[in-house]
Amino acid sequence: MPRILHYDAWLAAGGDRFIQLAKSLFRMLPLPVITPGRKHRTDAEERRRVCNETLVANLLVAALSPADYAGLAVPLGNGKLTRYDRKAFNADVLRAVIEEAENVGLVMVEGAVFKERRTVVIPTQRFRQFIAAHRVTLADIHHLEGRETIELWAGSRRSGHKTPVDYRDCREADTLRIQMAEINGVLNHADIRLGGQEIGPIHLVRKFRIDQPGDAHKFDRHGRLYGGFWEDLPKDQRHLLTIGGEPVADLDFTSMFVQLAYCRQGTTPSNGDLYAIPGLEDYRDIVKSLVASLFFRNTEARSLPAGSKEALPEGWNMARFKAAASEFHHTIAPLFDTTVGFELMGLESEILISVLIELASKGVAALPMHDGIMVAVSHRGLAIESMQKISAVKAGRPLPVIEKPVQTPQQITPHYGPLGGALE
Repeated sequence: MPRILHYDAWLAAGGDRFIQLAKSLFRMLPLPVITPGRKHRTDAEERRRVCNETLVANLLVAALSPADYAGLAVPLGNGKLTRYDRKAFNADVLRAVIEEAENVGLVMVEGAVFKERRTVVIPTQRFRQFIAAHRVTLADIHHLEGRETIELWAGSRRSGHKTPVDYRDCREADTLRIQMAEINGVLNHADIRLGGQEIGPIHLVRKFRIDQPGDAHKFDRHGRLYGGFWEDLPKDQRHLLTIGGEPVADLDFTSMFVQLAYCRQGTTPSNGDLYAIPGLEDYRDIVKSLVASLFFRNTEARSLPAGSKEALPEGWNMARFKAAASEFHHTIAPLFDTTVGFELMGLESEILISVLIELASKGVAALPMHDGIMVAVSHRGLAIESMQKISAVKAGRPLPVIEKPVQTPQQITPHYGPLGGALE
């Protein structure tokens, strides 16, 4: 699927070339129609100008990023402003500016699809020509302060419907926010490139989850990091990543979700692949997905998730899968058909955040990947040591770490096992 960039209302002009580009494009936009004889309000025009600058900044990232985005996903729904919104302009202004830009040929717009996708805005060739003429680069983009880094969402993972929660500030959220400021600061000061090209500002956020908006506003479920372009970068492009001019080492906690389930039960799994359920040894990806799904259940799992049946060999259904998984993982089977998954994700993210903070204190930039990190190859050993030390403190025992191969046109790096020992 094509990669889509998510709109960031806090992007702005950070250089003279960008400022001149934004001014040129703003002059192209037709003025809104108003009652004859009246003048355009100065404050309304300022909102349009600021909104235009922000939209142009986002389109610049979509057009220039080496991550190769197909377009920009923009939220255009009306609603009460919350802690997640920038107050300089609202959805009505953004919607109008996008329509004006489309009318003068700067963008193409693909309409939103209910419960499937947001409106997608695509920079046109004309827009790209203006970028080239003004010699604007990603280095000309600035990220304003003020965007929330700690998000709280309510909703069901099963239904896919989520609602942002406008929580009140508290000491816990303040502490989490300080951590995110340190992580984002280190990443934005590191020389992170893709294919030798600059990648623009980085702004990671943590997303926590509660069941209902009226539930207690707590920050102990989910908590994963989002917003890094590298998170959904195809594996065959990771060799293009560099940190400080060095290629990256891709380090993962092995089978982390299942490992954390065993830690919760106070036991250790047997050696070997924890997803090698008898009869499904050659179906690891779907097994991994189905096992994880059993930890996110409000009711007993009776049928396979959509698309799963086709990925399994003939004769397998949910009852058979769950029976096989329960026999293979009898210690953690009592956790199946529960919602413990969000708590496991919370522990997973807590471990990862602590690893990022410790490495940052030593001047090491690490790119988070939910259950792993990527670091410059010269920091491989330090990172593995930190991952095992912190997981021992947080989970009760050190979790095994592997280095996944980073595929290049010339070679595949060695596959490292626990503690960095090379595997044959």
